[in-house]
Amino acid sequence: MQPSSDLQQQLDSVEDALRRTRLRTMQRMAGGLLLLAFLVFCLARSLLGLHPAWGYVSAFAEAAMVGAVADWFAVVALFRHPLGIPVWHTAIIPNSKDDIGRNLGQFVESHFITEQGIAERIRQANPAGLLGAWLLAPGHSAQLGLAMAKAARVVLNALDHEAMGLLVQGAATRQLSQFDIAATAGKLLDLLMAGGSHQQLLDSVLRELSSYLDEEKNQQQAIDFLIAAFGVENVFYKVGTAAIGPRALRSLARSAHEVLLDPAHPARARFTNWLQEFVLHLKDDPAWHEFIARHQQETLASARVQDLLGSLWGVLRDRLLDDLGRDDPATARQIAMLAGKVGDALAHDERLVEGLNRAIESGSVLLVRNHRGEVGQFIETQLARWSREEMSDRIELAIGRDLQFIRINGTLVGGLVGLAIYSATRLLG
Repeated sequence: MQPSSDLQQQLDSVEDALRRTRLRTMQRMAGGLLLLAFLVFCLARSLLGLHPAWGYVSAFAEAAMVGAVADWFAVVALFRHPLGIPVWHTAIIPNSKDDIGRNLGQFVESHFITEQGIAERIRQANPAGLLGAWLLAPGHSAQLGLAMAKAARVVLNALDHEAMGLLVQGAATRQLSQFDIAATAGKLLDLLMAGGSHQQLLDSVLRELSSYLDEEKNQQQAIDFLIAAFGVENVFYKVGTAAIGPRALRSLARSAHEVLLDPAHPARARFTNWLQEFVLHLKDDPAWHEFIARHQQETLASARVQDLLGSLWGVLRDRLLDDLGRDDPATARQIAMLAGKVGDALAHDERLVEGLNRAIESGSVLLVRNHRGEVGQFIETQLARWSREEMSDRIELAIGRDLQFIRINGTLVGGLVGLAIYSATRLLG
């Protein structure tokens, strides 16, 4: 497959060849009229004595030749020296190349790339409305989703994954280190207690605890856990703990049942008071803040946590590539769904359309305002890269065919003017 730049050059060459052919055709037509006028003039002069009418024909042909030659000189003088003779004020375009580039750039800036003109064009175009209509057209949202999914896959494959991993790791570490765990936990507990949800949380814990302790097999596990937790090594203490453990666990289960079944149980009030004190420490106790922040930073600096954060990008990348490599990726569906919602909103919300159009207009006007001077400079720089001959050739290919009509019209109009003058002099004697 050919690169797009090579293909574009081929297309430009074909277009230039077509324009050159059409230009040569018109040049031959204009030159043919001049030759015809010369032949008619010669014929009329040779037959002048046979009839007075040949005088009129001769006058027409003579003036037509003068008009054709004069306009040929004028047209050719724009692009080169006629017959290669450096007559004064000829080859105007190549000799004025720099001035043309500068004046063209200023002209475009002053009359085309203006803030008012851009704003009016955007208002007439209604880009937000056009976007909404396009997104709602059948299949467009799905096409957009697939196109963006393919583009995302290409971008992902092109990234430096080692650098991206370090970047994500560093960003995650910074964000987590700045996260105020104490204040956030205090706010969450405030919200939990405001609606009485902490009591529901207590009920859930008591219900699970009761259910766990009601089973005999779990009681032995709990006793073994207590012995290990308190580091009991003495045989008598172990036997005593094993003996009183089941009774203590049954008592704990009964107490949990009592609190669970009694909404007004004093333990609930103590739980609420304990939570309130805990929230106050989280929100206002500097010592707690310092303690939590220190352990937060130590945890983040640990090798295990850093390894976990360092693997975030790899996990995210693998999942994205796995999804984007499928025929119908979920990412494309999500993008299509979002695009459809945007299109529906733009189709039914006039205020949204108006606001988006206004934002596009403001952004475009600001862009023109900040970079307006660069447009003329860009045009002037581009034209400066052309040689005089190249610039003259390009302009001639663009407008030269139309300029040949000046030669044709000059031939005909000159002949008619000559005929009119000859006729007037004959009538006036």
